[in-house]
Amino acid sequence: MRVGVDLLEIARFAKIAAHPGGRRIVFSAAELAHAETLGAPRRTEYLAGRFCAKEASAKALGRGLGQGLVWHEIEVLTDAHGAPRVRLGGGALAVAERAGVERIDLSLSHHGGLVVCVAIAT
Repeated sequence: MRVGVDLLEIARFAKIAAHPGGRRIVFSAAELAHAETLGAPRRTEYLAGRFCAKEASAKALGRGLGQGLVWHEIEVLTDAHGAPRVRLGGGALAVAERAGVERIDLSLSHHGGLVVCVAIAT
């Protein structure tokens, strides 16, 4: 088991969330499609949470982004109950397979302009 944690100030992330090119580099089509269903303030908070979850997941995999991992290959989706779930693809999936990681569970929380995520790779 490996653990990764990330903390992010939502206001600091807002520049990336506001830039269409930056969003396409970081987020998958499915993540962006869901974000577009939300109002502007909630969209920024949602994307900040996904960004934080990607960082925590990368840490749980023992790699930094750019070290065999690409942002949009760590996809943070929502299950039927609203809980965040990780789906890996490409290089991120290859890194996980080499490490023997079968799944990554997330705990994601927003409060007071901050978002925090704990990722546990098993």
